[in-house]
Amino acid sequence: MKLFYLALSVFCLPLALQAQISSNVAFDRQTRAIISAGNIDAGKSKAVSMKCNKCHAENGQGDEDVSVAGHPSTYLYKQLQDFKDKKRSGIMVKKVKKLNQQDMADLSVWYASLPFAAGMEKGGDVAKTLVYKGYPKRMIKPCSTCHGQNGEGGKYDSPALTGQDRDSFIEMMEAFKTGERTNDVYSRMRLIAQPLTTEEIQAVADYYSAAGTAE
Repeated sequence: MKLFYLALSVFCLPLALQAQISSNVAFDRQTRAIISAGNIDAGKSKAVSMKCNKCHAENGQGDEDVSVAGHPSTYLYKQLQDFKDKKRSGIMVKKVKKLNQQDMADLSVWYASLPFAAGMEKGGDVAKTLVYKGYPKRMIKPCSTCHGQNGEGGKYDSPALTGQDRDSFIEMMEAFKTGERTNDVYSRMRLIAQPLTTEEIQAVADYYSAAGTAE
């Protein structure tokens, strides 16, 4: 019997080692208090001094880059912390290295206060089905379930999708699809993106992406 349990523990060990926490952010009372203490004016000033506007534009909608305008502050805070913890990769890891919790809270509430751009609402019936109905037989939930009827984002870690740069949207979805991006709690986006075809991802990107160029 001892040999059985020993063999079982050896067999399970690699699985335990492979298991990684997707994010260190838990929206407990302490974290919510930190975000609630964010200052919009301070966030605006920090966005300028930290040169966030270089990529995300003054209105946060991006200039052919990721739009951060109008996302829930909780989502923005989580992404900044995930970059800081290296749960996400990319240029932002270096950008957030010196940020403290107050900095991240200030930036989060500032960008959350900005309006997101209008969407194109293209993509045809494929996009509308994915956004509002999903494909139950393929276990694909509609985007609007988590991201809102107007793509305005949901609670905590569901971002706004309306007004996102098309290429950036596709890039993020492909990263979830391939497993390159893994900071989605419970693998929710990975499970949604994996069965989607390239054409379906492009259709949803057409639907949500910005109708005009950010100022």
